[in-house]
Amino acid sequence: MMQTDVKSAACAAGTSTTAFAGRTRVRGIAISHGATPGSVTIKDGGASGTAVFSYTTPAVAEGIYMLFPGEGVLCATDVYVTTPSGATATVFYG
Repeated sequence: MMQTDVKSAACAAGTSTTAFAGRTRVRGIAISHGATPGSVTIKDGGASGTAVFSYTTPAVAEGIYMLFPGEGVLCATDVYVTTPSGATATVFYG
């Protein structure tokens, strides 16, 4: 098993952004959201790329942390994150 350093990128509410430009594996995600439902999405390949993860936030203010099993989720091109208004995400990758 190859070890890599795990880094993180914070993604502000109501944005679409490249959290990391390059090939990497997403190891986990922390999401904090308000009471308005919405979806947090991770895509590989920018705005028009392939969705590799999606989480629908419930209509209650809370936070959740998800650790992806095994080697994580591969993003061959980049890690592109979209958050709804009222939700922030921190993506852990490496």
